Amino acid sequence: MTNAETAAHLRQYVHTMHSQWSWPTDGCGYEQHIKFVAYRNAYWRGGMPETFVQFVLDYAERLDHEADQ
Repeated sequence: MTNAETAAHLRQYVHTMHSQWSWPTDGCGYEQHIKFVAYRNAYWRGGMPETFVQFVLDYAERLDHEADQ
């Protein structure tokens, strides 16, 4: 998936039901998944589930800006 496609997927992900074991980037392909995991490992400091939702949405914004370059 492209950055723009992944950003759209992430925005949909936070508004749909899914398993507690799923990753936001499930279905986005290996490269996008690893890119998200690296970002999460570098910047996620824990918190409540709604905080993670905002974290995912912020990451989607970041992908949109990367897609524009």
